[in-house]
Amino acid sequence: MKSFERGARRESLDRAVMSVAATYGFTSQPIAITRNDMNDMPEHIDRDIALIATLAGAVGSVTHTTQAWATAKKGGGTTVVFMAASPKLSIAQAFVVKAALATVESAGFEHPVVLMSSVGDYESRRRYLRETGNFFKKYAKEMPEPIHQLSVKDPDGAVRALIDAEHPLTASLPRTIDYLSESSRKIMLETIALFESLGIEYALDPRLTSTPAVQHELVFAVEGIDRKGNAVRVATGGRIREEIKKKDKTDIVGMSIAFNEQLDIRGDKSGAPPACFVVHIGEAAKLRAFTLLDSLWRAHIALGQALLADTIQVQMERASGSGAKYIAIVGQREALDNTVILKNTATQLQETIPIEKLIGRISRVRV
Repeated sequence: MKSFERGARRESLDRAVMSVAATYGFTSQPIAITRNDMNDMPEHIDRDIALIATLAGAVGSVTHTTQAWATAKKGGGTTVVFMAASPKLSIAQAFVVKAALATVESAGFEHPVVLMSSVGDYESRRRYLRETGNFFKKYAKEMPEPIHQLSVKDPDGAVRALIDAEHPLTASLPRTIDYLSESSRKIMLETIALFESLGIEYALDPRLTSTPAVQHELVFAVEGIDRKGNAVRVATGGRIREEIKKKDKTDIVGMSIAFNEQLDIRGDKSGAPPACFVVHIGEAAKLRAFTLLDSLWRAHIALGQALLADTIQVQMERASGSGAKYIAIVGQREALDNTVILKNTATQLQETIPIEKLIGRISRVRV
């Protein structure tokens, strides 16, 4: 089993992935996706994207934000898939993206960054295909004949073929991000603003490849630096078309992270209570509480949270039922003051402390 250095400890990659999942709310047992589960997926769909769609189908229709994760094995490798389905996706997609980033970092890749682009909605797609058709007509004599012929029936395939051939015309190809509808442009800008408010490092990559038959709106990937100093694309994903799952209007976002080794990931069956359960009160506090999760994870704090729950009552019920020694409450004032209310569940005493002192207070109870 592969091991790597995280802080002052050595930790198996299996265990690290389970820790990431628990931190970002993927608390159910991971679903094992087999080859038979993907039989209905068309062959031309990228496997990592097909895994996200398969997981979405396994989850089924939802009426509230639902998180799920899965593993799939192929050859000597394992792919880990994180997915969130929500009638109002908003911050839910950040939990998927952050879980992917933390998993990539746990695997030993440095400076992981989210690459993002947008393929937009149906209107955006129509605009892009029209411009792509014009492009192939304009440069028909300057490109290989097989690619030009392919462009008539499969413009996306022709684009990929031109890129794979490293043809000089690649730099002039239309970009999906330039033909977004107003609705799609708004979604992309709102996501950028969300990432910036949560401190998620990202970079726009207009040439990010996608699978139009499955993906819509946002396209994501995660790139990190391996031990040899090379930039490596480690994870892919984005939003999935609703009809791939069901006919409802639930938004779905997922990320697939591929490892070149077999992992034994079964979820946390230890039953050990978390050292700290994070609760928020209000939208501004939700963002601040989300950024707190990363600090607690890096400090190896056994963590629980229900930041995607609809009400504070539901959060507190889950906190009480978790058996956590402490409950960290971030309200609107705490978000502004950079403090946190720390409640000792054994004594019921609570105090307000600077947020930077939280880890020191609870660090004796660790993963």
